[in-house]
Amino acid sequence: MTSWSDGPGLSLTGGDRRKLADSVAQRLLAEIKRQGLSEGTRMPSERSLQDSLGVSRSTVREALRGLATLGVVEIRHGGGVFVAAGAAMAGVTDGIAAALSRADSRVLFEARRPAEVELVRLAAVRRSSAELSKLRSILARQERVVMQGRPAPPQAALFHVLLAEAGHNEVLASFAASCRQILEERGPKLELVEGYQEWELKDHKGLFEAVQDRNAELAAGRMQSHLDRVVDFYQRLGWPL
Repeated sequence: MTSWSDGPGLSLTGGDRRKLADSVAQRLLAEIKRQGLSEGTRMPSERSLQDSLGVSRSTVREALRGLATLGVVEIRHGGGVFVAAGAAMAGVTDGIAAALSRADSRVLFEARRPAEVELVRLAAVRRSSAELSKLRSILARQERVVMQGRPAPPQAALFHVLLAEAGHNEVLASFAASCRQILEERGPKLELVEGYQEWELKDHKGLFEAVQDRNAELAAGRMQSHLDRVVDFYQRLGWPL
């Protein structure tokens, strides 16, 4: 593996640790893309990154945790840090995300319907056992959060992202990943509608079951119904469509 120290040095001077961690994360992502590191490639150790980048170990850890949250790397406790599948899409979605941030609800759903319906159909055919396990895990987390009476938008949004990744179409999956922030931002308001959390969890379980059973048409139909119902919730909140 080539050096990770190329480029301007990083310093604590003139910024807080959060900003520095963000800078480190951006540097690491740039290096992953520059070196063309594939999924499963082991990253340098925290100590090595600390020495190369000239920052504290805590800053390196914070940067790696941020990249893990974005799906760029996978942290295996006791085993190291590895490049994850999300690294291939990171940055590619910037233009789509910018467009979506400017779009109204009608435009958002016009884009989501064909993309997500096709993705879930593909996921039912192409998903792997490992991807099914990830979907099962995030569903369990979503259910646990709902049962505890806490907001569940992060788990609900990640379910859609993982479902998209299981379709193994990078172009469509990059669009779904770009929607993640919007889903997380709008989710708390949707959860103010009585029964929304429980309905969303039930629908996600139905989508999972169809994908698990490799029933592509059932999965596609359920996604279409799911998105149509979300539109109903939008209208109940008075959001224009």
